[in-house]
Amino acid sequence: MGVALAEPLARLRALRPRPCRNRPKEGRMSSISPPATTPWARQLAIWIVFVVLDTGTQLAFKWGADGLGDMDFGLAMMAKAVSLPGVWLATLGYIGTFVVWMAILRDMPLSRAFPMTGLVYVTVPLLAWLTFGEQIDLVRAGGIALIIAGVVLLGSDE
Repeated sequence: MGVALAEPLARLRALRPRPCRNRPKEGRMSSISPPATTPWARQLAIWIVFVVLDTGTQLAFKWGADGLGDMDFGLAMMAKAVSLPGVWLATLGYIGTFVVWMAILRDMPLSRAFPMTGLVYVTVPLLAWLTFGEQIDLVRAGGIALIIAGVVLLGSDE
């Protein structure tokens, strides 16, 4: 794991979500039940799914938009957009992101959860660079570093 990810992951571990609701009561099949996931591991997994889904959604929208060519905004463009697989994939991605976001908000205050969504502002440019060949100049790289710092600061308990 890179040094840049160690601090945000440590902050995620410090999150204190509500206890798991489906944990078996003592004495009732507790000997055969799988071990309960630790709260920080569950929260980390949910955040990873959120970032992957939201990042994938944005990349799918770009893929769909590239399929439109130089069409002017209007009904013809909308009809063409609806026929593109990238737009449908992005729509499904938004639905998945919504479901995961609801799971996050169920266990975490909005004032702590929302700043964490800034991680998508890190992953989207990096993957746009890898998949679409978009450029990340020094100013954008500095902005990405500031976003990471902001997520770490706003996600902390202090």
